[in-house]
Amino acid sequence: MNVSRETPPDTRYVLKKRASALEKYRKLGPGEVGPLRFLYYEIVVTLFTNIPGALGYFLRRVFFPPLFKSCGKGVVFGRGITIRNPRNIEIGNGVVFDENVLLDGKGGILRIGDRCIIARNSTLSCKYGDIFLDEEVNLSNNVTVYSNHRVEIGPKTFVAGHCYIVAGGEHYFEDTSKPIVEQGIKEGKGVKIGGDCWLGASVVVLDGTHLGYGCVVGANSLLRGEYEDFSIIVGSPGKTIRKRGEKWKKD
Repeated sequence: MNVSRETPPDTRYVLKKRASALEKYRKLGPGEVGPLRFLYYEIVVTLFTNIPGALGYFLRRVFFPPLFKSCGKGVVFGRGITIRNPRNIEIGNGVVFDENVLLDGKGGILRIGDRCIIARNSTLSCKYGDIFLDEEVNLSNNVTVYSNHRVEIGPKTFVAGHCYIVAGGEHYFEDTSKPIVEQGIKEGKGVKIGGDCWLGASVVVLDGTHLGYGCVVGANSLLRGEYEDFSIIVGSPGKTIRKRGEKWKKD
């Protein structure tokens, strides 16, 4: 995938002086859909997004699924959920979305596997790349997954609160005659996190990271690079201190 060094397309669109407010909203909200689907989106998000209690859960469970490309059975939508470009979003069976979650399929496919849990205030944002969560992935409060390339998270992986996972997103910045935001974004390598991993609180996962199966990452670590299966990783930058199942070796 070649990424232009110009300002990203959706940014240029939003900044266009000739684009109407409605055009900008359609691009960033419901997406490129026909008038009937646009009307359905508007009615559903306006009437049902913030209804509290059991009634709200019931109404969202009935009226939200048709918004998406696909949506399985038994999905729970919490109060205050924000949905952008839902025709690019695929949801499996038994998924739970807590309050104030953001789902954004603007620039890629967002696929959420069966029985995933997305806790409150978390963000899944496809800017120019896909995000794939395998089954039973658990994202805790205030987790951000942002993709300019591709993010894959394996089954039964647990991501603790305030983690930040980003694929791509590195700007060119050497040209001092232009603002950094106008210099474009470098081609990314993507992020792949294996199954049965545990990321501690406030871990940052940068583009190009490949985390093997069954890894454990200590809180506040910063990951970039490749890590073998069953690694225990700490620090910034993250380093493997031992493998799971090995005895701790003192210096």
